[in-house]
Amino acid sequence: MHYDIKIIERGREYYRNGLVKYCIKFGDFLYGEVVGGNIYKVKVDLKDYFGYCSCPYKYNCKHAYALIEAYKNNNYIDAEEIFKNLENKSKEDLLKIIKNLIIKNYLWEEFLNKDSLFNKGIGLLKLIPLDRKNIYTFKSFLRNQFVKKAKDDELLKIIYEMINADLDFNDSDVVESLNIILDEIFKRNNKDVIKKIINLYRKHKKELWIIEDYLITHYDNYFEEFD
Repeated sequence: MHYDIKIIERGREYYRNGLVKYCIKFGDFLYGEVVGGNIYKVKVDLKDYFGYCSCPYKYNCKHAYALIEAYKNNNYIDAEEIFKNLENKSKEDLLKIIKNLIIKNYLWEEFLNKDSLFNKGIGLLKLIPLDRKNIYTFKSFLRNQFVKKAKDDELLKIIYEMINADLDFNDSDVVESLNIILDEIFKRNNKDVIKKIINLYRKHKKELWIIEDYLITHYDNYFEEFD
């Protein structure tokens, strides 16, 4: 045990006075919030009871021991119960839960992978079903950052990801986003990429209906030319 006697006594006092907001067991860890000078986020490793806390003390503090005390008194929630409840919820209910968590806790960055522009684009796409207003951020990102720097295969992949994101391809803003990407693809006129676009169009005519306009505009007989 990594806690001295005074810390243990204070932790028990915190627990007895109801200052543990919640204690959740997930795998080999406890997660919780404990009220002190502020509300502190606490994590405890159950293998050795080592505690991490957002308080100034940081490690093995009274807040961490208060969480341990809650666990020892069976005053905790098993995370498996939470996930079992989530399994029975509809897609719409799950999206509402995620949306509320993001808005309440400013978790937008969790959806944005900063490793590359492509991954950032995927992150932005994931936000659109949660809040339609994010389509405007996505359009701006495509126009001002992505299309000029993206590789040919990344331009294709982002279209494929748009299809997977279950967007409404009759929505004028979604169509405009697609147009931004297609303008760049046809401007580059990479024949291999155009062939792949045609194959993608054949599989997803409902979503990619606008592609036929590009093909008619740029090629007299595009099926013969690219078959």
